[in-house]
Amino acid sequence: MIIGNEKKIEILRQIIKNDNIPHAMIFSGPEMIGKKKIAIEFIKNIFCKELCNECYFCKSIERNPDVNIISPIDGNIEIEEIRKAKERLSLKSYHNKIKALIIDDSHLMKKDAQNAFLKILEEPKGDTLIIFITSFPEMILKTIRSRSQEVKFSLVGKQDIENYLISIGSDKEKAKEISLMSSGQIGKAINFFEDKNKMDFFYNSIEDMISLSLSDMSKRFQYAEKLKDDKIKMMEILDVWERFLRKEILLKVFNYKSRMNNYSLKKTKEVMDELEKIKYIIESSNVNKRIAFEGLLIKL
Repeated sequence: MIIGNEKKIEILRQIIKNDNIPHAMIFSGPEMIGKKKIAIEFIKNIFCKELCNECYFCKSIERNPDVNIISPIDGNIEIEEIRKAKERLSLKSYHNKIKALIIDDSHLMKKDAQNAFLKILEEPKGDTLIIFITSFPEMILKTIRSRSQEVKFSLVGKQDIENYLISIGSDKEKAKEISLMSSGQIGKAINFFEDKNKMDFFYNSIEDMISLSLSDMSKRFQYAEKLKDDKIKMMEILDVWERFLRKEILLKVFNYKSRMNNYSLKKTKEVMDELEKIKYIIESSNVNKRIAFEGLLIKL
């Protein structure tokens, strides 16, 4: 079941209906809003026009020999994976239909891996479709972007998330809290609902931020040192802090306002801007993560 982005999904349906499927597409938008799920459903719909969810194509799309899905391993997509994917695309379709490749978090491909696609995009052969899924389309080569049809997806509405959580068993109060915590990211909302550890991590990360904002520099640098080799955890913490600083969450849910008296609206905006910058730097470059993180901690 796909939640939200109804207008964009209708665009995809029309592409199939009009038999106007491009050779390459970019599905862009914030993290964890369902882009990969939408891509899989889109390809399912190409194989099964009724999208019945009962036939072989609908039930086994991720095992379909004509469909290949690549996801990062330890935050990387290696060139060897791309070479194998290219080989599979060059083979004749097993079902005499389309050959499809989905690359999740495609911005994590290094330049040589991205360059490997250029010949395919410049001289596409047969019915092939490559979908690049990304939260950072600017990190994908311009030559790829110029040859791809981009569909930009948006955050999911809070009410849509709340209603969905209630439909899968949440009580209304919890659903409302999670819908605010997830900031429009349906994937985050489901994680919070299904995994108490995710909720605990969220609250513990907030406590860390408040404590650090009131501590001396040595404590802040110790915190950065502890996380320097764990990019994934560092990004998860930054994500929590960014959510926490959104005024709506701060005031409506967590009742931390009295403990954050040192945060004026101006300072909150400055830290939010720095958070976004640091997240992009850590994700997109080989910069020393500890130094970048320390720069943010100094401003807390």
